[in-house]
Amino acid sequence: MLICPVCSQPLTRTEKQLSCDNNHSFDQAKQGYFNLLLNQAKKSKQPGDNSEMVNARTRFLDAGHYQSISDAINQMAVDLLWQQQGAEILDLGCGEGYYTQRLHHALSDHQIDHTLYGLDISKDAVKAACKRDKKLHWLVANGKKTPFSDQSMHLTLNVFNRIMPDSLKQLCHPQGRVIIASAGAHHLQQLKEAIYDTPKFVEFDAIAAMGEHFKHEQRQQLDFVIKLPPASTQDLLYMTPHAWRSSPQTQQQLLSQEQLELRVQINLDCFSPISESTAN
Repeated sequence: MLICPVCSQPLTRTEKQLSCDNNHSFDQAKQGYFNLLLNQAKKSKQPGDNSEMVNARTRFLDAGHYQSISDAINQMAVDLLWQQQGAEILDLGCGEGYYTQRLHHALSDHQIDHTLYGLDISKDAVKAACKRDKKLHWLVANGKKTPFSDQSMHLTLNVFNRIMPDSLKQLCHPQGRVIIASAGAHHLQQLKEAIYDTPKFVEFDAIAAMGEHFKHEQRQQLDFVIKLPPASTQDLLYMTPHAWRSSPQTQQQLLSQEQLELRVQINLDCFSPISESTAN
């Protein structure tokens, strides 16, 4: 259930507005999203990814380079939810909505009844997501303090985003699950070797990051090679921090290659919440 970001009372939706009993209201933007990000929750005027990063990521993902990651996430979600009626699902940090939209199609293909929300702090990203599918529920909001009631999500996705275990714990239904997609130690290895004098190949520890409130259920590791034309190489640079960490000379060398081969290594981890009684 959506709750008011001002007073935490339940939000009721009319055709193009969300409102609570304390008369706080939020109009739907013409693109189709609701902005539930309060000004005091912003650390900058336009938080999150800017339009250049969003457009680069949209082009890169729509070219299909990471489709196998999306397929693996979707299969894991289908396996978790195939017996769940009326599943409430949140893509936390949905970006431009690539993974959100493809998950919706996969669940629909398997006739799994669900309501799917995509939430991101970047207004530019959510505007792009609306172009994919206006029927989904797109929100500009703070992922650290989400506008959802406690324990309301049967499944929460966190795909290449900062992990906030307290927020995930608050969201997760007692029988719910959280899927985390994170980079393996050798993800984009060749790109790092080209950019950095002493590249670091360190695996992100999602299990440690989730803390004591979650039990690790399973891990699937994806390890494959992608071959990028120059246009996709440029998009990959600009959708990550690598663009501003690399020199113009290095970028030019990368873009001059007719085809750039890169190793993709991703961990998909599934977690379940540990009840307070069990934890104690």
